[in-house]
Amino acid sequence: MQKNNHQKRVGRAFLPGLMSAVLLTACGPDYYFEENKPIESSRWAYSDTLDFRFTVTDTLETYNIYLDFEYADTFPNQNIYLKLYTRFPDGKRLGKQKSFDLFDAQGKSLGECSGTTCRLHTVLQERAFFNKPGEYVITLEQYTRSNPLPGIKAVGLALEATGVKR
Repeated sequence: MQKNNHQKRVGRAFLPGLMSAVLLTACGPDYYFEENKPIESSRWAYSDTLDFRFTVTDTLETYNIYLDFEYADTFPNQNIYLKLYTRFPDGKRLGKQKSFDLFDAQGKSLGECSGTTCRLHTVLQERAFFNKPGEYVITLEQYTRSNPLPGIKAVGLALEATGVKR
């Protein structure tokens, strides 16, 4: 009888937790594409490029593109510099350099921190569109003065369909 009462208590405790998890995931953004890539040993080397591949079928849809950084609260810099490349379905490749602030001028993380890990969800581009259907590849390279760059644990890319046509 003791075991049966324990199982009921565990079941009652488990059910609200499960319901909360389902509700939290159901209320989040509905991304067209989302992928996170871990950085081995939290040390991002110049040679460790990150490729994010996705296919676009609707060339009239606009998207918000986000980067997600997971980093140590002891990250040594205020920001991170990246080289970003986009390879289009026809093979053409365009690149640019961009800086992303992880901390403010007073050293406070711009992301949400838990323990020694911070996470920042930041805009790469709003209302982006893709002219041609097919596979696109966005490549990220770290471009700071440190090689390897310590403290970056993972980087992610997400595309959110805006529901607005161009």
